[in-house]
Amino acid sequence: MRNHLADVVRLVERIRKYGDVPVRYKARLRPRYDSVARTQYVDMRALLTVRLLRLARAPRVTRWVSDWKTNVLTQPISAYDRWLVNRLL
Repeated sequence: MRNHLADVVRLVERIRKYGDVPVRYKARLRPRYDSVARTQYVDMRALLTVRLLRLARAPRVTRWVSDWKTNVLTQPISAYDRWLVNRLL
């Protein structure tokens, strides 16, 4: 099991075992600030991470993802970012 597909399978298996969201993820998933546009935006890597976290079926993880989505949607982000968050989560 030394190929890219095997790495992805191992990653998904590890994520499914989560009973709670690891602390190291929480800081990375905050909306970022764009100094040129002077607004916040949701990084695509954060959306991908949250979607992967949804693979974990633990109630604490699903509750955290739901809370994260609610929190992000209350932030002053663009309409496109709102659409992406609603569409993908």
